[in-house]
Amino acid sequence: MDNIVLENISPKYFTPKNIEQSEIWNRNIAFQKGKKFLIVAPSGSGKSTLATAILGTHFQYEGNIKYDQHVVKDLHLEKIVEHRKAGISLLFQDVRLIKNLTVSENILLRVFDKDREKFIPKMEEYAERLGIRNLLDKKAENCSYGERQRSAIVRSLINPTDFLVYDECFSHLDFNNRKIAFSLIDEVSRESGSSVIFFELNEFPFEHEYQILHL
Repeated sequence: MDNIVLENISPKYFTPKNIEQSEIWNRNIAFQKGKKFLIVAPSGSGKSTLATAILGTHFQYEGNIKYDQHVVKDLHLEKIVEHRKAGISLLFQDVRLIKNLTVSENILLRVFDKDREKFIPKMEEYAERLGIRNLLDKKAENCSYGERQRSAIVRSLINPTDFLVYDECFSHLDFNNRKIAFSLIDEVSRESGSSVIFFELNEFPFEHEYQILHL
């Protein structure tokens, strides 16, 4: 997938705060593969509504979202699911790890290749950088929320899609861990040619080259 296009999108059932000043709602926006975006979206602006709409999990909006030239509303569910394998992924705000699986088992769920063994060195490297290498054999339900967030970040990067979307993925991380995680996401996305779309309450408190849009 090379582009995700938003054409005059607005939520059907509520009016976000400051919708008239939004740089995204009711506008035409193109997210291009390989480009990096930071969407600053205060509470009440419809951040999660937009993030999940881009993923294709609901159609409760006016306007159109397109994957390249294909209107998402017109795609069969099977095609939308197919796009989630290689085209677009979303790290939900609640991280959605399976509680009774280990951290490593959760991470490797993003691998659709039968030979998962070849992804283990990469998983261990990323986990080491994020300070959770010693948690790989621990069940997700026994990890803190911040540990689960870092685990979910590794999962998102183990087999990266064309578009990596993150909904407040750093909310339970301290400044140092947040910066390390951002650097890893930025590095892996550059290597894979992926686009990154961050949804955050505020701008990042460190230097970056991402295009900032206010929702």
